[in-house]
Amino acid sequence: MKHIILAAGLACAATASQAVTIDFGPTSSGAADPLITFTGLSVPTTVTGNATLSLTVRGDLNAGNEYLDVSLDGFSLGRLFDGNPNNDLFDLHPDVGNQSRSNLITTATILNTDFAPLISDGVLNLTFDFSPSVNCCGPVQLLEGSITFDSGATVPLPAALPLLGLALGGLGFVGRRRRKAAA
Repeated sequence: MKHIILAAGLACAATASQAVTIDFGPTSSGAADPLITFTGLSVPTTVTGNATLSLTVRGDLNAGNEYLDVSLDGFSLGRLFDGNPNNDLFDLHPDVGNQSRSNLITTATILNTDFAPLISDGVLNLTFDFSPSVNCCGPVQLLEGSITFDSGATVPLPAALPLLGLALGGLGFVGRRRRKAAA
């Protein structure tokens, strides 16, 4: 009977994976050489699997010396829109920007081994550092995105489970009293 009560108590909470999405932006900048940061984003402290960063940018990114460096808490995700698809973690080929003609949409996969230490303190900081030539001829009209990952979080189960455990314990107690009375 002790095992049944213990099992019912443990069933009150279970660890399950739940999808987490952290949105940032939209924002813009009219200054040349903008540094756009999102600081103090509250995040769960555990991650199961890899994370995906999705990014949408629209702005003055049409020349070889116009690019965007992206980092999370100092961990570099690489340089975007510089025509080199080999120096970043993003799925953006041929990695070329444009002169504010359309939104540039891309994603990066951040490995669990890289992402887990970044969120272990429950806070995440994003930095988008545009090169000095960006915005000479027009603003960063849009910067927004999200980070999506699965988090192993404790998920409470319905209140009926603890009640079931108490009922089973009560039945065991009544059965024990009946056996003692019969003996």
